[in-house]
This record gives sequence, structure tokens and C-alpha cells, in this order.
Amino acid sequence: MRRTKGRSRWSKAGKPRKDHVTDHQRLRAALLQHAHVLILGETQHFERGLPTPERQPRSPVIAMALLLETSLGDIVIDLEVDACPKTCENFLKLSKMYYYNLNAFFNVSKDFLAQAGDPSASGTGGESVWSLIASQRGASDVPRYFKPEIIPGLKHTHKGTVSMAVAPTIEGQPVGGCGSQFFVTLADGIEYLDGKHAVFGHVVEGLDTLDKINEVFVDQEGRPLKDIRIRHVIILDDPFPDPPGLVIPDSPPTKPPDNSTRIAEDEDPLEELPEDEAEKERRKKAAAASALTLEMVGDLPFANVRPPENVLFVCKLNPVTRDEDLELIFSRFGTIMSCQVIRDKKTGDSLQYAFIEFDKREEAEQAYFKMQNVLVDDRRIWVDFSQSVARTNTTWSNNPTLGSRGGRGGRGRGGGGRGAFGGREDLEGTRRYRAGGHDDSDSYGMVFDVPGDDVPSCSQPIIRPMVPFDIPYEASNTDVVLRSNDTKPIDLRAHRCVLSSASSFFSTMFSLPQPPSSDPSLLPVVEMSEGAALLRPMLQFIYPVPDPIITTLDELVPLMGTAAKYDMTGVLSRLRACLVAPTFLKEEPVRVFAIASRFDFEEEAKITSGHTLRINVLESPLCDDLKYITAHSFLRLLNLHRHRADAAQEALIITDEVKCMHCNGRGAYTSFALPRWWLEFRDRAKEELRVRRRRT
Repeated sequence: MRRTKGRSRWSKAGKPRKDHVTDHQRLRAALLQHAHVLILGETQHFERGLPTPERQPRSPVIAMALLLETSLGDIVIDLEVDACPKTCENFLKLSKMYYYNLNAFFNVSKDFLAQAGDPSASGTGGESVWSLIASQRGASDVPRYFKPEIIPGLKHTHKGTVSMAVAPTIEGQPVGGCGSQFFVTLADGIEYLDGKHAVFGHVVEGLDTLDKINEVFVDQEGRPLKDIRIRHVIILDDPFPDPPGLVIPDSPPTKPPDNSTRIAEDEDPLEELPEDEAEKERRKKAAAASALTLEMVGDLPFANVRPPENVLFVCKLNPVTRDEDLELIFSRFGTIMSCQVIRDKKTGDSLQYAFIEFDKREEAEQAYFKMQNVLVDDRRIWVDFSQSVARTNTTWSNNPTLGSRGGRGGRGRGGGGRGAFGGREDLEGTRRYRAGGHDDSDSYGMVFDVPGDDVPSCSQPIIRPMVPFDIPYEASNTDVVLRSNDTKPIDLRAHRCVLSSASSFFSTMFSLPQPPSSDPSLLPVVEMSEGAALLRPMLQFIYPVPDPIITTLDELVPLMGTAAKYDMTGVLSRLRACLVAPTFLKEEPVRVFAIASRFDFEEEAKITSGHTLRINVLESPLCDDLKYITAHSFLRLLNLHRHRADAAQEALIITDEVKCMHCNGRGAYTSFALPRWWLEFRDRAKEELRVRRRRT
């Protein structure tokens, strides 16, 4: 197990840390210990063989140094403001605008150099401060680069030399030059760079940090595998006035500009969690995987579902204990909505556990505390809250010889057939846990049994009667005619304002100037490439009238293509909802997935992919919609089937250390074994998953 720890100024979530040192006085005092005091600057110019510039004497000031806070340590740089004023001004102003904050060292060559200053971390980005100010104002007359200041006396002689990278001539720029990218040398005597790049500073503190950068692991392109970032730049003194238009942001950026997916600069990939935390995390992931498996095979409606709080699980029952006996015993704690002992699917014998549903959660809690380890029919029962969330069966019992029980919770009270309540066919009782109106007496209730077509579902769409299309074609206030491309064209009158509000295409078209008409009484005609059979339902979606009822995918696909063609976003959103209707997902899930992939509907494709798990994709009938999807989309669907099948088979493996003490007893001479119902379920599930895995 791995764990990340944040010691940087910015956390993994991109928020500034409160405990970061931001006291500029303390930082200024630290820099004063390392800065050189200069009177006129002649000393350094004399030592480096530079001519002493003629200027007016000034009072003693601190050398123009700044501090780079990196993820590997701090670096203090002295700038050559007298020899390279334009380059130093560009570097200081970019630092003042937080331009270098969170930039990465994207090119590190061992014993050569470390390069940074490109927000995109690609080596092709970056610009000068004057170009940046112009781009913020929307101007394009300022070149991206400025002329490099290459001084013969400033060479890459010593380790820690700071130079501005000189870009070559590129398309769209008259000449190359300096932008924002800079590098620091990691070794002495790199004469190869002399005269090619502009030296403008020297590292006076932080050589140990350069050693750490020099030892990092990089990929084949020289990019460190673990990000090295400039967390913050602190300017000690800025002798240059701000250029016109310079705007300083209110706060530093909190997110890296290059959106790197590498190891974060505040992440330790080698650190491990303590044993107890690692075990806790492992159990959490195993539980999530098991829940996902149960969702895949259909036993859970969704992985994050929570079990009910008013249902108790009672086990270690005597085989002779009946439903009525438990109901009588537990009824003293409150109203019982259902009480059923689970029985064998073939013989009808008791499996010695039951589910008891109370009307209120408080009643279930009281029964849980009072009935634990109570003697019932010479057996001490075990009571716990139910963790089952399956709602596929109408009753708890799957015994075919007993049938469905009525009597409470609206299940057949007062007689009547399916859906009847109180003797009336038009009434239905309130449905509670596992309650429904379907008696599936021929099914064992296993997760792989597919119910018949006559099973009612609360998720089925409500079928509305067809509403007549009531758009006033002959109304006097219509101002445009849409003419279909049928053999006998049909003119459909409409309103410009309605079409413009529904489609940006029509809005742009109606805003264009039109030639004057010879007959003002005639309405303008728009020749459409669609037929009237497609234009009529499309107008019905646009106008404030009930939407047409779409019963087949053959009707839906042309409407979606037309809505996308004319950029009708509102209509397209309603058609997307129709695409994932339960009827289509049940009958043609593969075709629905193909349509969603064809129109780049990511959410609908994810929903549909889950519904394809109950069928074999390779044996599904071919449809023309599969011609329009990419091989990548179809391969993703096949990989989903393979991974879900593999995960389900792994979840069915239970080690020998896992025992059910409540079902097998806990005496000194009791042999522990897996329950019989689990062995049957496991064998059947493995066989089904093995067949599905082989087919896909």
C-alpha cells in the first residue's frame, strides 16, 4: 500500500497550506545573509573582465537576488542587472506576476543543465513579459521574444550559472530570442553553451539543491519521473519600474499549469501504510469489489446501496420453527410487516434462518437487543440486522410448495388477484421491502433467473395517449415556411422566434440579410433536406406541446441526427433521455450502446454498457448502427465484460479461514464448513461466468 504525504505549499487538492511560511521579513533576513553588498558594482565587473558602466553613484543596496523555492530545496540567485538589464527585468516581472509558480523542471540532463520556465512543460511554450501583457490586453503587435543579451564576459564557467534559453527562429516570428524559459548548469566548464544562450545570473546558495536535481531519475525525453516544481519565487529587490499594463494577480496559482500525470512533487511512492491501516484499506477495497460483483450479477440494484434498517436477520433456528411462531414471538416489539423463514428451493425444508420486517426502525432495534441468544424451540437464536438489499423476489421464501403469502403489507389482504387490494381490482397495496404484486412460483429466485415478460416493473415508462399535433400551420402570425424534400413537397409553417430559440443554426440564418421579395405577402421559404415525416415530430419537440411518443429506435435515430445537425441542444437532451428508456435497454442494449457511441454520448454509453452484461455481445444480432462506431468503443465494451467476469470469479473464492460460526455452531467438537446454499450458489455462478468469459 502506498500513501502520499504533503509537505509542499500546495496540497494534492490544489489548496494552499496554512502552515507555509509567508513572512517576507524572515525571508528577507535570510537572504541578507547570502547577498553581496555592492557600492557601485565596479568590483564584480573588474573581476569578470567587464567594462565599468558610467552611471551616477547610488547608495549601497543589496545585489538583485531572488529566491526560488523548489520541491527539492531553495535556490538563491544573484542577477546581473547592470550587464543584462532587459533580461533581468523580464525575469523579475514574470516572477512578480507568479508566472513561474508551480512550473516544472521539464528537462534535466545529468552533469549538464536543468531547464524550466515553460508553463506547458513541453519546451515550446513561454513568452516574454511584454508579450504576455499584450496578449492579456488582446493585442498582437508585440513579438513573443526579445533580443538576447549575450555578454562575452559572462560564460558558463561555474556550476549554477543561470541563463535564458535562446529560441531558434520559428514560423510566424521574424527572429528567435528569449522568452521565459531559463536553465541552470549542473556542472563546471560547460563552454559549449557560451555565446549561444544569455547568462544573466549565478546561484550563490542552494548548490546542494542542484545536486539533488542532478541525481533524479528521468525518462527518455529527460523529463523527471517525479515532478520537480518551483513552488514560489520571492523577489528581494526590484530596481525596474513596472511596464505599462502589468497586472499582478491577487493570489498565486494553486494548480500546476501543465496538468502533469506523473508522480506529484509532494508524493512519496515508496512510503507504506502501517499494517493496521493497510489491512483496513484492503478490506475496504475488497468490500467495494464484492459489491460491484453483486451489482454485475443482478443481486444489487447498485453497488453503494444501503441495507434497510427495519429488517432483522434471524439464524440458528430449529427446523420445526414456522413463520407464525416467529411472528408471534417478535410481535410484542411492534407491528410486523413480514416474517418468513427461508426454505429450500426444492424440498421446502427450512434453511434455519429468517427475515423479519418491522414497520419502524426503533421496533427493530428493540427486538435486536431483547431477542439476542433467546431460546426458541430448544435452539438459541442469533439476531442481527439484515445486510441483504435484494428486491427481486416478491416474498422471502422461495419454496415452490408454499406459494406466496398474503396477509400484511398490502399483499393480498382481502383477497383479489394480482394488483388487487381490499377486494377491488383498481387498488394496489403499499409496497414495502421485497413487496410487489408478482407471484413467481415457478422460479427459484436465483440471480441468474430472468423473469418473464409479464413481470411488471416500476421503472417502465408511462405510456401516454397520443396527443394531436397542435401547431397552428395556418395561423396568421407565422412568418416562415419549412418545405420538405418529399416527392410532393409539404409546406410547414412555423415561427422564426421559436426556431431561433431552439436552434443556433436557424438563429444565425435568420440574422443574415435577405434580398427583398417581389411579393411582400408571401412568406419566406426554407428548403429542408428532411421529409415531412421527420420535420413534424421535430417541430413537436420544439413547440410547447406534448412530445411525440417514440416507440422504436428506428424513429429515434433520425431525430437525433436532425437535432445534432441543426444544433438543437434542448431537443437533443430529451432524445438522449429517450435513448436509455428501460424498454430499449432491455430489448436492444447493444444497439443502444452503438447509438450512444456514434453520437459521443458518454453518460448514455456508460449506462448501456452495464445493461449489456446480461447478454453475450458477440451473439447479439447485427445492426446498422454498429457500422458507425469505432473499434475502440467496441473493444472497451468487450473488456468490460471480461473484467467483470474475472472480478466476479475472484469474489466467489472464499478461503478456508472464513467460517460461519452462527450457521455451523461454535462448540468444541463442531466441524466448520461452508453453508450448503453458498456452495450451490458458488458452483452455479462460476459455471455461468465461465461460459460468459469464454464467449466474449
